[in-house]
Amino acid sequence: MDSDVKLQILIEALSAAGTSALAIDERGGVVISTMSDAALEQDVAAFVSKRLARVGDGARLVMGYGGMRLSLTVRPTAKEHGALWVVVAHQVRAAAAHAGIEWLNADEVEARYESSTYGIVEDAAAVAAPVRESYARGVPLMLEGELGAGQDQIAKRLYLDGPYADQPFVSVALDELTDRGWRHLLKSSESPLFQTGLTLCMGGWHAVGPQRLRELVSATIDTALATRCHVVLTANDMPGGGESDQAAFVTERLACAVSVAPAIAEQGGASEKVARYLEYLADMFETATPALSSAAAKTLDAYRWPRNYLQLREVSERLYILVGTGTAERAVAEEVLAQEDVIKTATFGAPTLDSDLYILRPLADTERDIARLVVGHLHGNRARAAEVLGISRTTLWRLLKDDDR
Repeated sequence: MDSDVKLQILIEALSAAGTSALAIDERGGVVISTMSDAALEQDVAAFVSKRLARVGDGARLVMGYGGMRLSLTVRPTAKEHGALWVVVAHQVRAAAAHAGIEWLNADEVEARYESSTYGIVEDAAAVAAPVRESYARGVPLMLEGELGAGQDQIAKRLYLDGPYADQPFVSVALDELTDRGWRHLLKSSESPLFQTGLTLCMGGWHAVGPQRLRELVSATIDTALATRCHVVLTANDMPGGGESDQAAFVTERLACAVSVAPAIAEQGGASEKVARYLEYLADMFETATPALSSAAAKTLDAYRWPRNYLQLREVSERLYILVGTGTAERAVAEEVLAQEDVIKTATFGAPTLDSDLYILRPLADTERDIARLVVGHLHGNRARAAEVLGISRTTLWRLLKDDDR
């Protein structure tokens, strides 16, 4: 049997198993390959060659290609005429893909980080030393903080700056898992819980019931997951402050190192962050960057920013739309923040103040209370309130007619 026939048999056997293999030289040139897709072959070779200086024997990489996910195992082999690296590519079965579980490589993580509000505003700023130290201790790291304080993005930055950046980053949104997804996570050999050398970021603890919570914690302990992988857990504070019961249980049982993502209000300098986001918008739309007056900056710095970077993006975008290439004065900043307060309180806020709005009530009552809040924030200027609300003065008058009696 000649070598071409043997190679064809090997290609067919590997294809049936959902696997391909190729050998590349130090420049990324393909020496031999069982891949039938020439374009994929070149892309895999280029992807691996960029990482040859950093990967070790048996290193596992994850590569996205045309909507599928490839798991790549890289092993060096010495040959007479120079070193070669054998790459075994295994296409992850569709059955292993579940909503809420996402496998990413460093390039994909970096792209997502850089396009996030946190990444745009903070750029590639190093994570605080205590957080980095906790991450490197060989125990799970629990990243807590207010809603939108950047916990998931800090986890990505830790991964990109850490020693596992050539291995997969797996994000698990526990609140998005279906029953099938949970079975995969806890039982499947392809679950990230049973891998080695990856970074696992898990969030959404508030939505996990007691039984599943105990099962997940037990699996994490029994498999010594934190000794094989970097484990980062993220959690949002509950309304009114404090961690959820689920996050507290996990932190205690897994003996997590705990770090808090600082809120924007705690950091200070919110106006500088808004200015950086405005610069980003101006670059995107190729316009001059709008400026912030000193009074507007003080208004932004004094704001509470309850949803942190999520809110900063929305506020910055509204300022950009309203101001264009001009200067945002204090009145504009106050109007934007007033609208943000009203909309978010009415839609999502847990009632904590007399002015907060319950959403489980007649729509007409909610609309009336929103109108009252906007008028109050604008010191009784109903004409401007109508503009902010996007309604006519007549409609606003109808909403507030009972107040005029």
